[in-house]
Amino acid sequence: MRNTFAKIVWWLLPTTLLACAGDPPPAKQTSSTILYMDKPAASWYEATPIGNGRLGGMVYGGVTRDTIRTNDDTFWSGEPRDLQRPGTYKVLPEIRKLLLEEKNQEAQNVIDANLLGPWNQNYMPLADILLEWPGDGNVSGYRRELDLNRGVVTITYAQNGINYKRELFASYPDQAIVMNISTDKKNAIEFTAGLGSQIESGVKVEDGQIVIDGQAPYHTDPNYTGVHPPVYKEGKGMRFEGRLLVKQEGGSLTPSGDKLHVKDATSATLAFMAATSFNGFDKDPYTNGKDEKAICRKYLTSLEAKKYSDLYKAHVADYASLFGRVSIDLGESAEAALPINRRIADYKPSMDPALTALYFQFGRYLLISASRPGSQPANLQGIWNQDMQPAWSANWTINCNAEINYWPAEITNLSECHAPMFDMIRETSVDGAKTAKNLYNSRGWMAHHNLDIWRTTWMVGGTGLYSLFQVGGAWLCQHIWEHYLFTLDEDFLKDHYDLLKNASLFYLDNIQTDRDGYLVTSPSESFENGFVKPDGETGWACIGSAQDMQIIRALFENTMKAADILNDGAFKEDVSKAYAKLAPMKISPRTGQLQEWNDDWEPSNPASGQVGHGWAFAVGNQITLRGTPELAQAFRKTIDYRRPGYSYNSGSWTGTFPAVYWARFEEPDSVQRVIDRHFDLALSPNLTCEFMKSWQIDGNLGITTAITEMLLQSHAGEISLLPALPAKYPAGSVTGLRVRGGYEVDIFWKDGKLTKAVIKADRTKKDEVIPVRYGGIVKAVKLAKGETVILDGSLE
Repeated sequence: MRNTFAKIVWWLLPTTLLACAGDPPPAKQTSSTILYMDKPAASWYEATPIGNGRLGGMVYGGVTRDTIRTNDDTFWSGEPRDLQRPGTYKVLPEIRKLLLEEKNQEAQNVIDANLLGPWNQNYMPLADILLEWPGDGNVSGYRRELDLNRGVVTITYAQNGINYKRELFASYPDQAIVMNISTDKKNAIEFTAGLGSQIESGVKVEDGQIVIDGQAPYHTDPNYTGVHPPVYKEGKGMRFEGRLLVKQEGGSLTPSGDKLHVKDATSATLAFMAATSFNGFDKDPYTNGKDEKAICRKYLTSLEAKKYSDLYKAHVADYASLFGRVSIDLGESAEAALPINRRIADYKPSMDPALTALYFQFGRYLLISASRPGSQPANLQGIWNQDMQPAWSANWTINCNAEINYWPAEITNLSECHAPMFDMIRETSVDGAKTAKNLYNSRGWMAHHNLDIWRTTWMVGGTGLYSLFQVGGAWLCQHIWEHYLFTLDEDFLKDHYDLLKNASLFYLDNIQTDRDGYLVTSPSESFENGFVKPDGETGWACIGSAQDMQIIRALFENTMKAADILNDGAFKEDVSKAYAKLAPMKISPRTGQLQEWNDDWEPSNPASGQVGHGWAFAVGNQITLRGTPELAQAFRKTIDYRRPGYSYNSGSWTGTFPAVYWARFEEPDSVQRVIDRHFDLALSPNLTCEFMKSWQIDGNLGITTAITEMLLQSHAGEISLLPALPAKYPAGSVTGLRVRGGYEVDIFWKDGKLTKAVIKADRTKKDEVIPVRYGGIVKAVKLAKGETVILDGSLE
């Protein structure tokens, strides 16, 4: 009995011992914050992601061999490149003339022959932490758990009568991946640690550390151009260094070639730190790079004197200060006790309501892990990549994917995680101003559809069907305005107003007059979609696609509002004149649908899943259910015809857009149908979103947004409570969500009906009267600055 009690006490030690006096109590563990596997990962898609914004790791959790695959968010192939071709704009009059003459095929041939540039570079894998354990692998009670409340992975199992435990996390305060190993038996820990990399590198042991250094390729091609080996050049390419510090209590630590061997230890702590020579998007990382070795030594000096308990407490306090702002309960079910891979494999639409809440919180976890102040923004795979040629280069695709990554930032109370996006916009505007001048003969700045870490904005290769997306920069600017609407931070707006102003200036110079006298983009394309004309001709090159015009209209509106706030009346007047002449959205007299093109054409592939002209409904607010009912119903007819929620596997953006569409149409069954398809078809065993056999993180983050919007909306000028609550969640709550205007909102419901809403005016600048909607009830609620109002189901 005594031995059993001792084992129970030991099993509690990692949480109870570390919860020192004065620490806040740990958040309650629920089915919306815990996911686990009952076996080690057999592949990348079963591993558990950890990250601190800059460093990412995928934890496999093996018992004889373990791997943690790491990434540094700045580690890319290539170097700054000048892709500008001065004078290219001289071909535009020919293209524009052909488009006005409806010679679209000829126009796109000229575009592809004259305007395209080289491909992006690739985001690189960094180093693998490699651990070897003695034994035959026969273990019992294996569990690899990710606790979203703490941002900690815990691996536990029993072997030969000994209970083993590993805790892992990626620390933002200490800029390291940390692992602690413990058992319930003294002097029972033995393992060998090493480092490796797919990158050309060398490994050595020094002073109780394993050190790896190497150099990224000078050039890599995207995976879709064919398999080409990376190109290495002496004196070219980004350098990196990684250090694995190993400290043990008891036993011995000895070098074994380029590895370290721990034997007979009572506990051990490993800390991996890494740095690259990246010194900004505009500096050669080899000849003008940072000293990656000095940066690593700085991390090491700060970290090596600290105890594991200090590292743990600093990490949990930092991480929980973000994650703990929002809680969600959508109901419990028996399935929640299953390993996450089983929950996904066995998922049925009528089952496991708690999986939706878990997916929501997992999305928030991924954004915290991949995007922190000072880091790069989350890319197509967030921060995690195992391939030398990752899908779509793991870049920032700004014709939707990069933006979708940040849809949850403000509404799920992670405003700080939005900061890297704003840094990228600022950096992009530098080359974007050159592209505006050289390709369009315009002032201001712009960007097309792809960015890498070197922030080049010229059109990439292939075809203009996707690379001619001249509103990428304008869409990025939507994030600046949204951040202001949620935070009301006028200092932020002042600091970023020039980006809005100069993005608008580009369109003031560049938009053209169409046959009806309206201002439009020319040349244009519509979100990688082709069209069919009434005479059967197919193509993609056009003028004034609806999505282009929606995004430019939003940019102009936001810029004019910012100009009002910041007293720039002269520029507002310039914008307002052009704004009045922008081509309006059109409803097809033939089909009653919202037109995707300036002309009434059919999509060549209606089932593609990409419905670009829903931008004004799902991203902006030029189309709203009650504010513009005619346009809303025309778009409803469009998606009834196009059925985007059924395309591909409803993964990535192919699920996120329709899920948000249906949330804003306030049709809960349709929202849930998309979520069900997403869970059934698009998820890997570790809960990451798979798209075309690759993790694409905007699927996770976009569905997180859709789940939020079925519970709370504020885009239409009112706070709307439970606008699209599916019947699957009859009772529940969500707390800590944010809405535009500087408010935080908590919502509680039972039997499918609102029971209580709490609205806190914690960021407002003055007393306000805000309309609050629940179903058909709308109430004007008076909120004094700093006040909290509690409403019941009748909004009283």
